[in-house]
This record gives sequence, C-alpha cells and structure tokens, in this order.
Amino acid sequence: MKTIELVVRVKWCVVALLVAVVLLPAAEASGWSGELLWSYDAMSPVSGSPVSAGDLIITGDDTGWLHAVEKSSGRGVWTFNTGATINGAPAILGGNAFVGGADGTLLAVDIATGSVRWRFTPSGEYVSLSIWASPAAGDGKVFFNSSDGKTYALNAENGSLLWAYDTGRELRSSPVYGDGLLFVGAYEGLFHALDAKTGKRLWGGGSGGPIGTPAVSDGVVYFGAWDGAIQAVRIKSVIPLWKHTAGEAITTAPSVSGGRVFFGTINGKLVALEAASGRPLWEFPVPGGVHSNPAVHDGLVFFGSVGGAFHALDAATGQERWRFESSREIMSSPLVDGGVVYFGGHDGWVRAFR
Repeated sequence: MKTIELVVRVKWCVVALLVAVVLLPAAEASGWSGELLWSYDAMSPVSGSPVSAGDLIITGDDTGWLHAVEKSSGRGVWTFNTGATINGAPAILGGNAFVGGADGTLLAVDIATGSVRWRFTPSGEYVSLSIWASPAAGDGKVFFNSSDGKTYALNAENGSLLWAYDTGRELRSSPVYGDGLLFVGAYEGLFHALDAKTGKRLWGGGSGGPIGTPAVSDGVVYFGAWDGAIQAVRIKSVIPLWKHTAGEAITTAPSVSGGRVFFGTINGKLVALEAASGRPLWEFPVPGGVHSNPAVHDGLVFFGSVGGAFHALDAATGQERWRFESSREIMSSPLVDGGVVYFGGHDGWVRAFR
C-alpha cells in the first residue's frame, strides 16, 4: 500500500471480526442480510462520508487523512494527509476527488495516485475559514460552501475561481448541482437557487431557521431546516408543493426514492413522507440524534445514529430489518454501491455490509 508525502501509517483490513449485528424477521427478504464483508481501520474517527470512484471508495477522517480503499477487499490503496478535519464527502469528477477541510481549503486529489493537483483557499476578511460539508461537481466545475458565507465555483481542471455568491451568513450545508442550477441552503434561513454558470440568484425561499443540504428529484427540490420544517418546491415553476413540520430540528439532507422522502432529526427519529403531498407515512425512533444522511436502495433505508447503531429499515413500512451496533457515534452518511453499503464511524472503522 502506498502512502503520500512520505508519512508511514499502517492500515489493515479485517474480514472477520466479532461484531454486533442484530437480524430481525425477514431481514434477508431483499437480499440484504446484514453480513459484514470487511472493516478498514482509519485509526481516527470518521465523520466524513464515502464516495465511489471506480474500484475504490474514498473517504476522509476527523484528523484530515483522506483514504482510498479497495471496494472488493477493504485493502487500503493510498492515504493523504490534508492537514484539516474532513466532515463531508469528496466530489468525484474527471479523475479527481475534490475534498474540503476545516481549514477552509478545497483540494483536488488525483484518484489514481493520491497526489494533490491543485488547492484553493478563499481570501477575505474571515480570520478562520472552514468547509463544513461536501462539495459538488458537474459540467467541468466544482462548487463548495464556505463559513465566510459564500458559495464558490471553480474550474475543476485547474482550480481557478469562476464566481462567488455571498449569502451574507455562515454556510454549513452542501450545495447540490443539477440541470445547470446550484441549490444552496443558508444559515440565515434562506434558500438560494443559482445559475451554475454565472452564480446569479434566480429565485429562493425561506424558513424559520438555518437550512441544510437540499435534495433534487424529478424536477422538485426538497429542503429541511433547523426549525423542523421541510418544504418541496417545483423547480421550473417555483411553485411550493407542500410544507411539513417535523416538530424538531431536521439534521440530515432529505433522500428521495420510490415516491417517498426520508430525513433524520436532532432528537432521534427517521421520518418518511409521501413525496407528492408531504403526508406522513411513518417514523422510526432512534436513540440519539440522526446526522447521517439516509441512503435508499432495494426497498431499504440505511443510516447511522449518534447512539452508535447503523440501521436498515423497510422503506415502505419503517420496520427494522437489521442493525449493526458500534461502540461510538455513526455520523457518516452511507454509500450504497454494487449491492454493498459502506460507512464510517467514530470508532475509526470504515465498514462494508451486504
């Protein structure tokens, strides 16, 4: 295994571990049995979320290390020390992994080698800058939100600044790119729809609290806020479709699949709504809060909790199919790829289940 910048770190994969996986009735009905395939020791808490890059998954940890891990075996391929905590997931485009850190710098890292191609740090009045969430990439550009209140668009090839849009308040959410638009939820309680080419604000909305990372599906954008409200707006007509109040802060990005919207809350529940109407379908109580964005695949909803459990629920009913119990919080958002679900934990392990 190769390590970048002449820093020697020992990594290993454990295929057979004593783990606490609780199987429930009909756990294997969908082909997902809750079987642990492998575990990779990152040696540091992993709040960052994995992304797929060919035969690899790439994820960051709380001490600033970026890890490239082989999907099939859990073998570490390379690591790179960015020098700052990585909270979000990298964005993948054109052979690069774009990753932001708590020092406010965005890096472009070569997926094949783990070497840095370029880096960009915003300049301005802020003494301390941070990138708290994931960047987005598309159409030759990479986008990220910064704690200075600005959304930045860079040339993905060389890191040159294309534009910056100032929301006026700190940003802790991830931008979402789609169909030439960039959607940004801001801390001051406003929602911004930007022209991804120019950074011009086209339209927006508001809520009673900081707005998190949105989701886009079938021409509709969904966004939740810390005041407990989640809203759906049709993108082309800018017509609000519905608004639902969860009763407590919404702490994840929504996930939309199969006509349902799923999200987690601060005091510990996973909620499912009907996507067309916002009608409540079910709630699943979770010890501790949910900061792990749910992932939906094969009729199951996967997510982790502050209480240390990773859950697989039936997307239609909310019935738990299986869960994995860890010794620490699971803040990492899961990645589902090729019939396997990957996620990191504060115990320092990245795991693969099926």
